[in-house]
Amino acid sequence: MQTPHPLYTIACPQVDASAQAFVDGVRRQHDPQVDQVAPHFTLVFGCSAVAEADYLAHVARLARHTPAIRFHCRHATLHAGGPDGMAHVFLVPDEGHSAIALLHDRLHTGVLAAHLRLDIPYVPHITVAATRDVAAAKALCDGLNEQGVDIAGELRLLSVGMLQGGQWHTLGECPLAIPA
Repeated sequence: MQTPHPLYTIACPQVDASAQAFVDGVRRQHDPQVDQVAPHFTLVFGCSAVAEADYLAHVARLARHTPAIRFHCRHATLHAGGPDGMAHVFLVPDEGHSAIALLHDRLHTGVLAAHLRLDIPYVPHITVAATRDVAAAKALCDGLNEQGVDIAGELRLLSVGMLQGGQWHTLGECPLAIPA
């Protein structure tokens, strides 16, 4: 049974107040999704081919057996040339990268195995900007990197939800096993 709206799985980072202010400030200026969804790592991109109850049960089962993930982003990276024609500025973790990527891979087993996006490589990231102007995105990356990026935190919770009416709606929250 399909869901009426594609379901996503995200993890919103737990960071200190100064890191949150930094990310929120950049997003307010440069990210058109700033009012739609909180800063996050996307782990499962839109899937409408799995029943909501099955999807939620799968994510909850995996979350119970996954320790919280510590991460540290120290660099802004340009991502351009995707299918949407947008240039994005990503904060990609130096530390925690493998753990997040492995969680992404584990989520794409069972009922979600057939829905792994093979057309684009998975890069764990927090999007802080999106624009059609690649040069402006590159300049923003350069400026952020000159200023210094230092976003350390932890992923403790997976949120399953959907975008509806331009807003994120959480359908279920699945805590990761603590401690990291």
